[in-house]
Formats: sequence, structure tokens, C-alpha cells
Amino acid sequence: MGEHEMLRDALQSWLEDLRQQPPQTWTVPELSGRPSWEAVRTVVTALAPPSRRVDLYLKDGSALDDVVLIEMTGLGQLAEAAASGLAVPVENLTVDFVAFCKARPAEPQTWILLDIDLPAGTDLTLGEYRLKTASSDELIGLMPLPSMRRFLRAPQLDPDTLNESAFLRKPRPDQPLARGRTGIWIPDLDMRPERKHLDPLLILQLWDPEASVHPEAYYRVEPGRHSEIRSGSAHIEPAFDHEGEEVGETHRKYGYFVRPVEAPVFTNFCTTVSSMISAVRTRTTREGNPTATARAFNSAASRLVRAAQRTMGGTYVDEAEADDVLLDYVIAMEAVAAADGSGDSRRRTSERSAALWTLDEDRLAVAKTIRHAYQRRSRYAHGEDQDAVTLKELFEVRRTAFGAPQVAHRHLSIGRARLAGPRRVAAFPQSASPGDADT
Repeated sequence: MGEHEMLRDALQSWLEDLRQQPPQTWTVPELSGRPSWEAVRTVVTALAPPSRRVDLYLKDGSALDDVVLIEMTGLGQLAEAAASGLAVPVENLTVDFVAFCKARPAEPQTWILLDIDLPAGTDLTLGEYRLKTASSDELIGLMPLPSMRRFLRAPQLDPDTLNESAFLRKPRPDQPLARGRTGIWIPDLDMRPERKHLDPLLILQLWDPEASVHPEAYYRVEPGRHSEIRSGSAHIEPAFDHEGEEVGETHRKYGYFVRPVEAPVFTNFCTTVSSMISAVRTRTTREGNPTATARAFNSAASRLVRAAQRTMGGTYVDEAEADDVLLDYVIAMEAVAAADGSGDSRRRTSERSAALWTLDEDRLAVAKTIRHAYQRRSRYAHGEDQDAVTLKELFEVRRTAFGAPQVAHRHLSIGRARLAGPRRVAAFPQSASPGDADT
């Protein structure tokens, strides 16, 4: 008898045992304490010895980890479904379980769900990150027992609601594989988790400074083994058909859209700016320390991304945070344009930023916006009375800080301006060069 048949018979006997004598509590100790489970252990040990799948065993390697095999895979949920009278197809379950046992150990990853709408099939590399839309099939494939999903609770990376959503993905080989959920889960208390992922978020924001990019949820993902949310939550809302009837739920994307026709330019823009950012970040002095430009860029990136996280829909900022957001933008502009010496930083920031644009009207508008922002910053820092910052004012400073022209070229439509991509926003990474006195 082959391994497949042996595992099928062992699972069938275990499920039948639980159906005839259901446990009082469907816990791992109860389910693994049945004599029928020992046959499952024997076959799994042959399929996945500890030399190849150490993650399926206890930390000391002495025995299989029943929490991983029963709880993390969803096998316990299947047993409960079968005991309730549902016809669980044991043959399909066996195929899934054999594949799970024979698979290569998963590589831990961080997945960051974004509230942006990218064309289906988007897949590009941004330094250590991969920006990719996740198809329903791919999300189903993350599950240990994919063909059994109709019997299981919806996973946190739900294929039905997160289909074609955009994720930033980063390998985390430094993290150990999970060995089950803890009884009390302590969430990530970092109130600014986006600061760990500045570069890809900045790149995306530079493509369209008029719409905010927000990470909604952070997931720990072990493909084919285990996935769980670490912080945040996906924005899920009802979905309606063309007649207005509710047909389910969907992941809501906000104001950031990339049309399919823009995909090639978007891809080229993101990869080009990623290379530019990497070049700035890797600049070092003769002693091997980061240059002033590299440090200034990191400061600016942190401020810009932080401000973007507090802006919704491209324009709305809570009134209580408006002054702080404006301060972030001013600090960011000063960091990249006037970090190379002493003197009047306001003059250097406004003149150098304005010099990035070719049209006089754009230069005048940029210089005026920066001067006014500096005045507000000074009054705010000294506690002086002033009128509340308006959303329009914040939006103008935002466009200027991200390198978008204050006054768009009138001979270009909005659509053509978007397709121009690098022309309208690539100036931010380049603007580091005026302050690069130590390279």
C-alpha cells in the first residue's frame, strides 16, 4: 500500500472515530489524544521526516507538532465539519495533506495590503520588495488545504474579498516559522509601522501625489503553511451588482488608480525611481558612513510618508493634525534642498525647489508656496496665532513637497500628464543633488 492510500485510510479512520464519539471540546489535545490519530502521525513522519520538515515537529524535534498539523492546517475544523454531518471528501483532503507534507519549507514573508487599485497582473520588483496584485487562485494557494476551503473559516487573506488587491511583499528569512497561534495574541503596538517600509511607499506616492497611499493591514505569510494578520485591518464593504442588489463583499480601494493603459509607464517609473533611491541611500563617505545626502533623504522620506498616512483621499487631513502635516512637508523639502550648510534655509529651499521647473509661472508658484509654508511653520513653532490651515493650502504644499508642479503644463491634459509619469514627479529624488556637498 502506498503512502497516499495509507494516509487516506488513517484520516478516514480518525474522522470516523470523531464522528462516532465527538469530543466535548474540539481542542488539539482532545483531537490528537485519540488512538486513531497515531496512525496519521506514523504516515506523516514517513512523508515529512524532521531532516526535511523540521517546522512540522516540536522545537526539540522529538515528535510531530500536533498544533501545526491539526490547528494551523485547518484539519481540526474539517473534523468538526465531518462530525456535524457534512460530506468531507477524504480523497481530496488526502491529496492536499500529502502535498502539504512534501512541500519545501515555507519562507516567511511580510505582506502589506494597500488601498490602491492596480491593473490585474501587476508584478514588479522594488528593491527588497515585490509589488503584486494577488489573484484569487494565488490567495487560495496560500492555504495548507486549498481544496477544503469551503469547509473552513474564511482566512484573513480572504480570496473572495481580496482578489486582485495590491500587496507589497518582503521576504523575512530572519523570522522563524510559526508553530500555532498563541492563546493571547498581543498585537503590534508600533503606531507607525509604515516607517519600516519607506522606500516602496514613497515610490508609489511619487507616481500620484494627488492621491494618498495607505497600508491597511500587515500580514505574516508562510505560503502553503500559515497566514495571519499582524496589525491593521482590510477595508471591506458590501458589493452590489448593476441592479443595486448586494452580492457579497469587496475590498474598497480609494482614490489611487492606475489604468491598464498606464501599466507599462507605471512599471518603468517605479523601477527607475527605485534605482534612483537606492543610489542615494548607498552613498557613503570615505570613512564608510552615510553621506549627508543619504541621511537627508531618509529624513525626507520619513516625513513625506508620515504626512501621507495622515491624509485621506488625497486632500482630507484632520484639523487637529493639519499643522503637524504641514510641518512634515516643510522639513522634508528642507532636508533635500537645504541640508548642505548654514544660512537662510528658507531661501535655499524655495530657490532650489523652484529651479526644478522649466516654466517661470511654475517656479514662481513653487517659491510662493514654500515661503508661505515657512511662515506658517515659524508661527506654529513659536505659538503665534494664525488662521487654520485649509485643505487647499495643504494640498498645494503636498504637491510641491512631492515634486509635482504647482501649476500643471497647460498644453497637457490630466491623462497625458499621468502618462508622462517621470516628467511630473521624478524631480524629488533628483532634488537631493543640490545638497550633496560630501559626495
